[in-house]
Amino acid sequence: MIEKIKIGSLVKILYPKYVFDFHGIVEAPEDITGRWIIRLINNPFGNNREPLLLSLNESEIKLISVYSGLKKHWG
Repeated sequence: MIEKIKIGSLVKILYPKYVFDFHGIVEAPEDITGRWIIRLINNPFGNNREPLLLSLNESEIKLISVYSGLKKHWG
């Protein structure tokens, strides 16, 4: 069974290079572009507590775990 990306899923960032290998949570789809809004679990820019959101194509992320709606919480 091929699992599809859903809101709340855990993903690994493949591109862009400055966040390669970081993990993020899928926050929302972009209806017009077909891209996904990803919130990084750890901000790569020092001690900044603000979340870093990225707009990425599906080819730029790798699905790690699909959010099942249970009491599992990432980040």
